[in-house]
Amino acid sequence: MKKLVSFTLIIAVLFAACKKEDTQPEESGLKDGVFIVNQGNFTAGNASLSYFESATSVLTNDLFYEVNDAPLGDVAQSISIDGDLAYIVINNSGNIYVIDRKTAEFKGKISQLSSPRFFLKINDQKAYVSDLASNSISIVNPESYELTGAINVNRSTENMVLIGKKAYVAHWSGYLQAIKNNQVLIIDTETDALIDSIQVGVEPNSMVVDKDQNLWVLCSGGYDNEEVPSLWKINPQDKSVIKKYEFDDISLSPSSLVKNGMGDELMYLNNGVCSMSVSDGTLPETPVIAQDGKYFYVLGVDPQNSDIYFSDALDYTKNGIVYRYDHTGSMLDSLVVGIIPGAFGFNY
Repeated sequence: MKKLVSFTLIIAVLFAACKKEDTQPEESGLKDGVFIVNQGNFTAGNASLSYFESATSVLTNDLFYEVNDAPLGDVAQSISIDGDLAYIVINNSGNIYVIDRKTAEFKGKISQLSSPRFFLKINDQKAYVSDLASNSISIVNPESYELTGAINVNRSTENMVLIGKKAYVAHWSGYLQAIKNNQVLIIDTETDALIDSIQVGVEPNSMVVDKDQNLWVLCSGGYDNEEVPSLWKINPQDKSVIKKYEFDDISLSPSSLVKNGMGDELMYLNNGVCSMSVSDGTLPETPVIAQDGKYFYVLGVDPQNSDIYFSDALDYTKNGIVYRYDHTGSMLDSLVVGIIPGAFGFNY
């Protein structure tokens, strides 16, 4: 009798344990973190996607291949996350891969692009794609993944931001261009027409919009050091220049302008990581994170906790390194990722 009671008790305990497990399934998919887009080498087809979970410090390399059993392509340029999807721009392959941002599962592809650089979603039915080799901005449908039109701007285009119903587009490169590369173009997103431009410094490489909806544009001064690098604060309502900051050395090449989650602090790369308030009257004199022999390639700031991420491309042939610092400048992690880590996509 005791054996029967004991056996019955064991069965009951096991059933209860199984029932509890069934009602509390383990979470699956990617936890909050950051996509790291590794460019790979030109024509080598060795671009890759890494993912870092910030809470657990778990790094996954070759994520796109691992999930989809396919290579990412030739030169992964940038990433844009919107809703449940992430759009990865593959420059030399001429397409954009669309993935589920929580699983990295392939959802679709936007193709027939020339030399795409950045993706900017305008609304559910429309997005713009800038292009290095084309004189037009491509118009695509972000839901059907179809190429639907083009905006002729008569020059190459790069970084883009959306303010209200206008897109602001940097003319960064002089590649195959006769027009001086010192303009921010203004596109009316309702008519898809080029309506105006703002002259800035030579080679505007990155832009952000601050908490007051002012546009900031960082200009390197040109590949051949044509002029002193500059940072521009612009009122987009009347296109007036609120302030122009000039760097003190023509040989400098500042890049990778980003902002914190509040939009009240800017950061960029210039022989280290430099930081300034949007209300500062002068450029910072010293970096908050020194370069110390590293080669800083691209910068990102976590919008949730202001952690600072920057990459070191090393010799451009071996796997690069991503460093993570907290907002005070204390190092948290160093991550060995893919070849030429060139973009961050924060995934929340």
